[in-house]
Amino acid sequence: MTKSWGMLAAAAVFAVSVGAGPARAEGFYLAKKTELCVDIAGGKLAEGTPIQLWPCHGKGPQLFDYDAGRKQVVARANRAFCVDDVVRQGLALVRCNATRMRWVVDNSAPAVRSQDGRCWDARGGALAPRTRMILWPCHGKANQQVSYF
Repeated sequence: MTKSWGMLAAAAVFAVSVGAGPARAEGFYLAKKTELCVDIAGGKLAEGTPIQLWPCHGKGPQLFDYDAGRKQVVARANRAFCVDDVVRQGLALVRCNATRMRWVVDNSAPAVRSQDGRCWDARGGALAPRTRMILWPCHGKANQQVSYF
């Protein structure tokens, strides 16, 4: 079963932060009040393209699907690409048939965890546009509070 989710405009993120979210899952955002979303850098759908934070705009680079059966995060604009951990680079797009990581989306934490217990993390604790997303031991601080709505 595939659960669809993508990004809505920053106004929708604000609505979620005050408790008026949509009924179904529609997006990834970081620490609700930051108005930053998980984003494919430059919108480039290619092997190795980094995953970063960017102001929420709800367009292609911020649209993904979560395949709960395969535990993959899939780029909606090109379903051949999934989010994976690339050694010494951080989170990036790779071909879905070559992914190593399996993701668990836990909205109650909130966090996206790997099968080895690490979490999606904004590198260096930075909550700013262009910050690269990496895997880091889970600690639950704002730079790991990745949610979907």
